[in-house]
Amino acid sequence: MVGSRRVGKTTILKQLIKAQLEDGTPADQILYLSLDHPQLSNRTILEHLKEFRKNFMHDLEKELTLYLDEVQESKGWETQLKALYDTENVKIVCTGSTASLLRSQGGRLTGRQIVTTIYPLSFKEYLSFKGVKPSQSEGYKYEQLAERYLNEGGYPENVLHPSMEYMQNLLEDILARDLIRLYILKKPWLLKELLQLLAASVGLRTSYNKLAGTLKTTVDTIKEYIGYLESAYLIKSMEKHSASHTERIYSLKKIYFIDTCFKTLLTGGGDLGAKAENAVYLKLLRGGIPCGYYAESEREVDFICRHGNTTLPIEVKYSSEFDWKDKKYSGLKLYLQKNTNTLKARIISKDIETESKENKAEINVTPLWKFLLEDATAKT
Repeated sequence: MVGSRRVGKTTILKQLIKAQLEDGTPADQILYLSLDHPQLSNRTILEHLKEFRKNFMHDLEKELTLYLDEVQESKGWETQLKALYDTENVKIVCTGSTASLLRSQGGRLTGRQIVTTIYPLSFKEYLSFKGVKPSQSEGYKYEQLAERYLNEGGYPENVLHPSMEYMQNLLEDILARDLIRLYILKKPWLLKELLQLLAASVGLRTSYNKLAGTLKTTVDTIKEYIGYLESAYLIKSMEKHSASHTERIYSLKKIYFIDTCFKTLLTGGGDLGAKAENAVYLKLLRGGIPCGYYAESEREVDFICRHGNTTLPIEVKYSSEFDWKDKKYSGLKLYLQKNTNTLKARIISKDIETESKENKAEINVTPLWKFLLEDATAKT
């Protein structure tokens, strides 16, 4: 399991252990190690396992389960896991907070691993943590709760006890422990300034050249630092929707935050339209739905979701008004005109729920809260 710090990976590990114990696995066949603890990180995983077998007098043939939290903190973890997998009768479940470290194992674990990304809470999970469940007829309550979700985000501790100080400390912790400590950064201060600019441009196409000019650095440095921020599960970039691989690579990117509360922290409690678009992106990301933005002739559609040979355009307009004749829908109209095989499109509103039609395409207008509560495969 990979994901940001404090996103809930340790809790999930302990839930898996509890479930295994309830299924009848003896406790002495389960080893849990929190490898970011200084008393544990200075010994190898193989040494820990040897001591575990010795304490319980396990035969080498006995199957054991290892739960390794923050595995990247253990020196030589890649080689050790490969050796365990190849030679020992063990099942291994690991967590890590930095994607770049998991990639750094250089293919040693290729074919031996299943990687699951843990994201901050979805809106449905957010409501569960808050202990609220209005009836479907109380859309006004869901609307207010959705706006709180946009500002508070989905980090479990912050959902239970909302605090900008907590989120500030979390951001500092991620930057210090997952980036500045691991990489030799010539300009570590640049990370925060870059994040500030990215937070102000959520939902907009991002020019690395403009970022470099504003921050008085090089384009290569901007690309490098954005890669670092992605590896720490702070941001995620989205390419342009295009059949051309070259166009996807070289076109401007859109950059979203892995949790909308980071945008709140960096730019304040407003700009709900951008946060709504960010929340829609995160829902698509959690659902494993590939998407990119559409742009042509200065007109744009926020998301084009791909389903085999078909596409579903999604436009986010966080508003209480809907008029299909409004020019703000010109990008969606252009896309439907040029892609006549598209039979469905979606507009995500603040509180409007209605339908419209453009040529053969049915246009479904849905409130944000209702969209966020849909199953991952529903209508998308």
